[in-house]
Amino acid sequence: MRSAKSLAACLLAVVLPLGVSPASAEMVEVVGQAALDGAPSEARERALKDALHQASLQGNSRVSATQLMQHGELVRDDVQVATTAVVHDVRITGEDVVDGMYQVALRAEVTPQSMCPVPEKNYRKAIAVTGFGLASPQQATLGHLENAEQALPRWLAGSLNQSGQLHVLDATDISLYLDPRRAPSAETAQQRLTTSVALATQLGAQYVVSGVIRDLDVHKERQREGRSLLGSVFSRSHHPRDFVMDVFIHDGLSGAMLYQHTYRTSGLWDADPRDHTGFATPDFWATAYGSKVSDLLETVTDDVNEALRCQPFMARIVRARGNRLHIEATASAGIRPGDTFKVYRTGTLYNLDLEPRTELTDMAAEAVVRQVQPQFIIADLSYPAETLSIQRDDMVIAW
Repeated sequence: MRSAKSLAACLLAVVLPLGVSPASAEMVEVVGQAALDGAPSEARERALKDALHQASLQGNSRVSATQLMQHGELVRDDVQVATTAVVHDVRITGEDVVDGMYQVALRAEVTPQSMCPVPEKNYRKAIAVTGFGLASPQQATLGHLENAEQALPRWLAGSLNQSGQLHVLDATDISLYLDPRRAPSAETAQQRLTTSVALATQLGAQYVVSGVIRDLDVHKERQREGRSLLGSVFSRSHHPRDFVMDVFIHDGLSGAMLYQHTYRTSGLWDADPRDHTGFATPDFWATAYGSKVSDLLETVTDDVNEALRCQPFMARIVRARGNRLHIEATASAGIRPGDTFKVYRTGTLYNLDLEPRTELTDMAAEAVVRQVQPQFIIADLSYPAETLSIQRDDMVIAW
């Protein structure tokens, strides 16, 4: 019989890739089991595998179901569970046999991994970051944080650019929502935002990031008897303050919502209430509240990067003549001569409510990059564009 240490090491060699950092790991405790219907060593190994699988599912899992109907009868009903979490630092804490089942209890650290595949070419996608609306402007009075509508997305745009995964276009002087309190309800029922399509087309962006600052409220103490209202306002320092915001990512081609999340934190507002602190200023970051907001915005940066990493790289064809295509993509995207893209024709599909939808049709053709210019790229097709009915505003895509 293998020892617990040698068996765990053997199994972990399969699930633990090199270079995994346990920085975001979570400690889990699970019990795996297997029927004792053969050699105890085989049942023990199966139980240990079951425990490791359970541990990985707690880190990251995806469930898919398939049902097949034939002549009105269900002939196939499959449910599959996949996981990409990494399990490491395994410690077996107990083993036992209960009712004919070999059980193995273990404690391990689990690091969630992304469920989307790693692309062959890590192109930098062009995104536009717009202004963030203030749902309650009166809450920004203390500390004069009214500039958060532009200062917050501008900070986010800079942070995303520094990450090196995206090419960020500053559109923080543009607001997509006339009434931030209702955003994103200004979309259609299918969560499409037509203004994002217009903005993306204008700026040459593939995706549009927008948001709303929902809450900047200070937890006020009740006004003491005999204190004037003005005196109460100027005494509101060193009080907890909320920060809540929504972040949206829309596809620039269709206007469809790709990502939506609410972020919240709170911290002590310890600035002098008479100061014009402003949002994202050195004095703002120096407050306990600003430190909490800074940590939250770092999380937002990571989340936006991850959400867009799982999306394909797409670029618009701006000219198609003969075998040659001119494509709206910049050299900063990381495109090099010899790279290949699949060509898709864009069209319009109407749903049951007669609402238009953008449809992409795979033309089973590849465009090979020949030249990379600062503001566009030139690619060649094997057949003339006219033969494939490829024209302006069609797309090239790298999955």
